[in-house]
Amino acid sequence: MDLNLDQIALQKWITAGLAIKEVRDLHGDARYLLSNMIAKVTLASSEYYLSESAFKILNRDGFDLNNVYKRSKFHGKKSQFIYEHSIPASIVRTKLLSIPPIESEVKKVLSVAGHVAMILREEDALLRMHGLTRKMPDGWKWSDDPFARYHVAGIKLSNKKILMEGAIMR
Repeated sequence: MDLNLDQIALQKWITAGLAIKEVRDLHGDARYLLSNMIAKVTLASSEYYLSESAFKILNRDGFDLNNVYKRSKFHGKKSQFIYEHSIPASIVRTKLLSIPPIESEVKKVLSVAGHVAMILREEDALLRMHGLTRKMPDGWKWSDDPFARYHVAGIKLSNKKILMEGAIMR
């Protein structure tokens, strides 16, 4: 995955942070801050995958997937949609803490750190039901399918993506 300018800026923040010993030792709320920055890298993507169910609703409601939408349009507690990271930020954080804090190495990890899928809240509940909100399935390795959690939970992704822009919603 090619990183856009927002993702590159966030990647540079992460790289700089990882060069600080206290951050690598997870002091000063670094666990939360690092995970938040990682989540923002994937959320800053210009396109999100769509579950089949989310696509059906968007299609029914007349959304044109050739248009670019503001991230805020589908975000919020009252929205039926949720932005879900294919690989939880905590998994990516563990991977980043296992490598040298060198920009090229951090970029490699973040480039394959998964994607964002727009799914329905009911589908997110399936991830919770399977105990996969913050972890990958048992036996999963870094080079495995980043969508493995969805397969286990029975969430089907469409071959469609939605184009996004605007403030990063988390």
